[in-house]
Amino acid sequence: IPYKSDKRAEQWVIDSIDVAQAMGCKVVLMAFFSNGDLKNDIEGTKETIKRLKKVVPKAEDKGITLGIESWLNAEEHMHILNAVNSPNLKVYYDVANSNKMGYNIYEEIRSLGKENICEFHAKENGFLLGQGKVDFEEVRKAMDDIDYEGWVQIEGAVPEDADLFESYVHNNNYIRSILTN
Repeated sequence: IPYKSDKRAEQWVIDSIDVAQAMGCKVVLMAFFSNGDLKNDIEGTKETIKRLKKVVPKAEDKGITLGIESWLNAEEHMHILNAVNSPNLKVYYDVANSNKMGYNIYEEIRSLGKENICEFHAKENGFLLGQGKVDFEEVRKAMDDIDYEGWVQIEGAVPEDADLFESYVHNNNYIRSILTN
């Protein structure tokens, strides 16, 4: 459901804040893809900012962070974060999405800083972790540079026709080897 244009989305986010609190979750991921994509959409971004300003007070009150995952670069994310101006709105940084867009993910992580990143997605599009285009050693260095100590979620790093269980065992072992060194 595109947050920028579907009137139901605002209430759904408000409801998700209550659900997250009831479940003991700290972050609600807000995905801005497909019809909800904000890239090069000035009016959609303005409407999203307007709507976010309405829902962040509840997130603040309940201690829930809203995490934006999108195709935007660090500067575009910061435009939204600065306009909304809430400590409970952050970037849910997906290294594969940013890599696919051609961004320097390592500098983006440093530019955003830990105060603007709520969590990370570790994935490779069509590859096991460590076998694609993302240099996870460099991701770790960038995380260390900003003193990031939060969650890293493994997402969708499964090659076509690969065994799902074996892929996730590999990805879990790989990301743990990177993050625990």
